[in-house]
Amino acid sequence: MPLHPTVLWAQRKDLIYLTVQLIDINKPEIDVKSDRFHFKGKGEEEQKEYEADIEFYGPVDVEKSKQHLTPRNLTMIIYKKEEGYWPRLQKGGKLNYVKVDFSKWKDEDEEEEEESADPMGGMDFQSLMAQAGGNMPTMDDMPEDSSSDEEDAKDGGKQEKKE
Repeated sequence: MPLHPTVLWAQRKDLIYLTVQLIDINKPEIDVKSDRFHFKGKGEEEQKEYEADIEFYGPVDVEKSKQHLTPRNLTMIIYKKEEGYWPRLQKGGKLNYVKVDFSKWKDEDEEEEEESADPMGGMDFQSLMAQAGGNMPTMDDMPEDSSSDEEDAKDGGKQEKKE
C-alpha cells in the first residue's frame, strides 16, 4: 500500500497553490481534472511508492493550471473556474496529509486590503501632480548650465561657477 506525501495548500480568490512535499520524485504520475488532483510516484531516499488523491471543493480550470517539478517537491498552481474563497480544499472529510501552507496563505480580507492599500489607486505620481494643478518637471525643464560636469569633475567641484 502506497504512503501519503504531505500536501501543502494555500489559496487566492482565483487559484490554489498545491505543493507535494517529496524529495527525489521519480516516475511521477500527475493528473489534474476539473474536480480532482491525483499524484502517484516514488520518492525519498528509499524510493517508496507515494500517492495522493484530493477531490476539490469546487471546479478548477485544467487548461490554465501549471506544474513545476524540482528535486525537492512538486509545485502546482491550479486555477479555479469561479473566483471566490473555498472554506476548505477538498470535498468530504479532512485528509490527514493535507496541511495549510502558511508561507503562501492569505485570508480573503488580507487580499482585499492589499488591493485597496495603494494610496494613489494605481495612479502614477505625474498623474497625481497634474490633477493637483502642478506639473512635474522633466529634464527638458531644467535650466541650462554653461559649465560642464567634466570641468567640475576635474577640479573636484571646487571651482566657483560664474553667472
